[in-house]
Amino acid sequence: MTTGRADSARLSDILRSVGRLEEVFRAGFDQFAASWLSQSAVVRELEIIGEAAGHLSAGLRGKHPEIAWAKMRGVSSFAKHESWKIDPGLVWRAVAEMPTVKDKLTRVVASLG
Repeated sequence: MTTGRADSARLSDILRSVGRLEEVFRAGFDQFAASWLSQSAVVRELEIIGEAAGHLSAGLRGKHPEIAWAKMRGVSSFAKHESWKIDPGLVWRAVAEMPTVKDKLTRVVASLG
């Protein structure tokens, strides 16, 4: 499902959020776990990533099965609809995956020309 924005714009949204999550990751888990503000910000960035991933064209997602598009979307859905189940440790594991996600997305963006 897509709306009026190009895949390249949505990929930029994802990469911007990934960069923000990398900042939190560099600060470390203890700082993250001690701050409700950091936790809320991270959950919001994960929601943005999931929404953008869910609105990418099926063609782009199909060309890049190495990226866990459905997982990105699932994290967003979980954060929005089951917020009471969010655990800082689980969220941190998602944040820890961001360098790998960034590398893969950078290759996707480069392939778009």
